[in-house]
Amino acid sequence: MHGELGLSLKELEGRLPASRSSLSRYLRGQSLPDERLLIQWGKLSFTAEDRLPELVTLLHRATEAEAAAAAPGGTVPERPGAAAPPPPGEPPRDRPSRRRTRLALAAAGTVVVIAGATAGVIALQSSGDDGSTGGAAGSSPLGDARITVYNAEQTCRHKRVRECSLGLAEDPYVAYRPSNIVGRAWHDDVLHADCRIANGVTVTDEAGGHSSMWFRVSKDGKRMWVPGIRIRQDQVQYSTLPNCPD
Repeated sequence: MHGELGLSLKELEGRLPASRSSLSRYLRGQSLPDERLLIQWGKLSFTAEDRLPELVTLLHRATEAEAAAAAPGGTVPERPGAAAPPPPGEPPRDRPSRRRTRLALAAAGTVVVIAGATAGVIALQSSGDDGSTGGAAGSSPLGDARITVYNAEQTCRHKRVRECSLGLAEDPYVAYRPSNIVGRAWHDDVLHADCRIANGVTVTDEAGGHSSMWFRVSKDGKRMWVPGIRIRQDQVQYSTLPNCPD
C-alpha cells in the first residue's frame, strides 16, 4: 500500500490533527499515536478501513505492554508457572521486564509500520520536522481561522447565482446532498472556522478532487460545515485548526 496516497509529511499534516514532528516520531517508532488519530489516519485510505479493528487492537496491546514495561523498577509481577532459574551451565533467559519491553517495541513498530503504509507517505526527510507542538485530538481548544471558499468550476468563479453556489452542510457525517444543505457560499467568500475533522463524508468536486476533511464555520449566526475540497488547498494544507470535539 506504500504510495497509495502519495502524501508527504507536510501534506499529511494538513489532513490530520498532528504536527509533522509528531507524525515523524510515529513513523520512526519513537512514540504511539492515540486511537482517534490512528482511525483518522487509516480512513485516509479506502483499502485500510477494513483493517482498522486490527490496527486498534495492535495499538491497545502496544500501549499496555509499554505501560507495563515502564512500571516502577522496570519489572512486572511474576505469574503462576513462571519459568524457574536455568540449570547450571545454561545461559540465563531474558527477564520478564526485558521481554515485555521488547514486546512493547515490537507491537509499537507493527502499528507504526502498518499505519505508515496506510497513509502512503513517500517523503520522510528529517528536514520536514518543524518542532511545533502536536495537535492530537482533544488536546487543543477551538481555534479561529479565516478560510476562503474555492470553486473548481472556473465559469462559476465570478457569478453569484444559485447555480454557482456551494452548499454548507448541517452534518459532515451525512451524505452531502440537498437535504443536508443549510447554507450557501460562493467562490472567494471568506468564512470563519473554529475546528476541523478528517473523517467526514468524502466529497468529490467538479475537477475530480476528493477529500473527507471538513471545517466547521459560523455563518448567519449558525454553525455549518464546509467540505475541505471546497476550500483553497493551501489553506487546508497549512491549517493549524484543532480537531473538533465530539
